[in-house]
Order: sequence, then structure tokens, then C-alpha cells
Amino acid sequence: MNITLDKSLQELRRKKGNTQEDLAGFLSISSQAVSKWERAESLPDVYLLPRIAAYYNVSVDDLLGVGEIRKREEIAGTGTACAR
Repeated sequence: MNITLDKSLQELRRKKGNTQEDLAGFLSISSQAVSKWERAESLPDVYLLPRIAAYYNVSVDDLLGVGEIRKREEIAGTGTACAR
């Protein structure tokens, strides 16, 4: 399962019409950190994920792209997604 946080962050930020600096300010971190996340050079601390999800009004699963991964697996018939 590949996490697509970089693409999700870029898409959510563009949809909201804000900048990397806006998210960085909300999280009290550097805009360089957000930039690295969007370039898939690093990942945010796990404790920031709920705050990022709340900022964009999405679930952590949606932020990580888990919902899309599950849909693709169901369509492909691989069934490797975890049962809830």
C-alpha cells in the first residue's frame, strides 16, 4: 500500500486556495517542512496528521489516500485492504 500524502497535500491546498506558508503557520512549523512533504522528501510527524486533516476538513484516511487505495484494490479484486 503506497501512501500518497504528497499528492493529497498539494491537491487539498490548491482546492482551499492557500499557500504552504498558510498551512505551516497553522501548524507552527516552517514552510520548508510543508514543501518537503509535498515533494515527498519527508513526512509529517504522526501527531500532526489529525491537525492537518482538520485544517482541510478531511479524515486522516483521506489525507493519506487510503480510501482511494481501497477503491483501487476492490476494483482490481486484490482484496488486500484491511477489514474494519
